[in-house]
Amino acid sequence: MKRLFWIIVLCLTAGGVGAQAVDTLRVLAIGNSFSEDAVEQFLWDLGREAGVELIIGNAYRGGWSLSAHWNDARSKAADTEYRKVVTGERKNLGKRTLRDIITDEPWDVITFQQVSQEAGREASYEPGLSLLIGYVRALALADSVRLGFHQTWAYAQDSDHRGFANYDRNQFLMYAHITTAVEEAMAFHRGDLSFYVPSGTAIQNARTSSLVNPTIEEKPVNRELTRDGFHLNYTIGRYTAACTWLEALTGISPVGLKTRPKGVSREQAELAQRAAHAAILVPMGVTPITE
Repeated sequence: MKRLFWIIVLCLTAGGVGAQAVDTLRVLAIGNSFSEDAVEQFLWDLGREAGVELIIGNAYRGGWSLSAHWNDARSKAADTEYRKVVTGERKNLGKRTLRDIITDEPWDVITFQQVSQEAGREASYEPGLSLLIGYVRALALADSVRLGFHQTWAYAQDSDHRGFANYDRNQFLMYAHITTAVEEAMAFHRGDLSFYVPSGTAIQNARTSSLVNPTIEEKPVNRELTRDGFHLNYTIGRYTAACTWLEALTGISPVGLKTRPKGVSREQAELAQRAAHAAILVPMGVTPITE
């Protein structure tokens, strides 16, 4: 009976790529430390509370771009860390070829993302993205696999990341360039990319709220939801991104869910949930989150 209930919910839910009659949703991110921040920590727990069993894979190489992932695929390099979350347990399965990771599961969803400093530079997406899409299509075990794109976030305004110079060290300019680049990529690949995850917009939404204040106890300290000026902090930052992924994948709003990071209050978690939900509703523009 419970299984039938979730089949009906998922079939009727608008917008979620997981809106299909499945017992388990298998999701693979081809990315880097930004996909680590987004999918490895809180997403499985949020899915469990929402009634969705997730198998999460992350094809991880720190600082890796679309073209760099393609070069690894073309050369058959076994240099990609395969991180996986199954039944809530996080495992690092060691270095594999991208081919091995793609063919390890009949993935329902596979996502791509650009390295953060190039995420707002449209010209940097090609030909890497086109080549990766073709590669994944040729290897995916599930004919029904859905391909998506992960929209990453702008850096903290005081970030010392050298790539921030690409955007005149201006957070709002960086965010604007990222949204434009992702829009262009989605339009160019409209026949292949069926959805995107607006984590960058969710983080920008959350930055309009009191969550940017360093009131949450963690080390290092909060820098506009980051821990170092560009990677998300270990609590609210990562949680906001995970909430965004949950709704983008399943169509289930995170608002009202009880799962939250240790040390984060119910009120703070709700602000993050609302920031994520607003990003799904308005993915390419900032929605202020009031108390």
